[in-house]
Amino acid sequence: MTHPELAQAGFAKANLAKATSHITADNVRDLLIDLVDIPSTTGKEIGVAHYLVERMRKSGMATDLPMVDQGRPNAVGHLRGRGDGLNLLFTGHMDTSYSGDEEHLVGDGFKPKAVFRDGWIWGLGANNMKSGLASALVAIEAIVKAGIELDGDISFGGVVGEIEKTAIEEFQGVEYSGYGIGSRHLVTHGVTADFALLAEPTGMRISIANMGCIWLRITVGGTVAHSALANRPNVINAISVMHELQNDIAAWARGYEAAHVYMGEHPNVTIAAIRGGAPWRLSRNPYSCSLYLDIRTVPGQTVDAVKRDLRRVLRGFAERTGTAEPALHVYVSDPPTVLDESLPIIQALGAAQAAVTGETAATIIRRPGADAVHLTAYGVPCVAFGPGGRMHPETRGASMHAFGEHVLVDDCVTAAKIYLATALDLCSRKAT
Repeated sequence: MTHPELAQAGFAKANLAKATSHITADNVRDLLIDLVDIPSTTGKEIGVAHYLVERMRKSGMATDLPMVDQGRPNAVGHLRGRGDGLNLLFTGHMDTSYSGDEEHLVGDGFKPKAVFRDGWIWGLGANNMKSGLASALVAIEAIVKAGIELDGDISFGGVVGEIEKTAIEEFQGVEYSGYGIGSRHLVTHGVTADFALLAEPTGMRISIANMGCIWLRITVGGTVAHSALANRPNVINAISVMHELQNDIAAWARGYEAAHVYMGEHPNVTIAAIRGGAPWRLSRNPYSCSLYLDIRTVPGQTVDAVKRDLRRVLRGFAERTGTAEPALHVYVSDPPTVLDESLPIIQALGAAQAAVTGETAATIIRRPGADAVHLTAYGVPCVAFGPGGRMHPETRGASMHAFGEHVLVDDCVTAAKIYLATALDLCSRKAT
């Protein structure tokens, strides 16, 4: 290195040490507890948004509450740099996977009230993904407290409506308005950066790719008739037709899952819902039945290729049974995404993780939907990396969705330090 390069390296190391001193288990834990204690189911994220904006305002950041929908603002903050460096956006969703009122979900991890026990925080949103929001904001606050001015800007975007849900049939209203509505509003209303870091729970692995998702409905018809006359040869029971069609779909799904793979992961097809008949009037023959599929996709696949594939199955069923082709309706089409590992954000994040933990970063493809898809599609390459995902030893192999949300505070502290090192590195680079 030349003398200027050595001086710059020493300055960067001193800045990192100075800022890291402001990241403690206490401030990460206290912020996360505050966030968990504010209920923020999809459609009711405003309380968390106001909390985040007020906290960012007090730290000296420029803030905004841009409305995505009535009563549903994103929480936006900017720590301005000198204006000639790379800009970085930390982002994550404020809405939680559940409301906390579900009778079938029992335990501390399903309630919007934080419980701190033996180094872990339990509570709705603790894992997905208020832990990531807390870690990212503490990292930005550490830069402010250390008095460090960077070349590039650091932005923070807490978004509404990420949870995988959408309006369909009678299920209407803001409580069903998810699947990236907040992130699409964010990136199309001026909150952009050279790169974004989505603080989703990844078990501290770098998600350079994300599966896509298709939701669709397949409907078959039957005969309107009294159930007492359903034994007549001209009466078609739509549920019985769907039962037969389901065998064809299951066979297609097995072939589909085997045919596609990316980074060692195969996509899967889930029969996620079925509707047919009227439980309040069983004296009527089912004249309609619908099957609902969740289909995951990997990079290289398209929605229309999957639709054509399924249409072949449906046409074949119609020809074999002498019935009308079942109707296919797609109502979610979230594309898969993949990032070039040579991107500065990937390199900076990997170097930061190695510096903080001494471990080489593992890269993965993430299976659940994530806002990285939308940001990347709009020209802001977005990598996902977050502290959630580690399971408490008591879970004994159960999933987070079955056992309840929880996160290890030490993981959040580590993530905050990695976020800090990533931001100091990336936003100290001049834009070319």
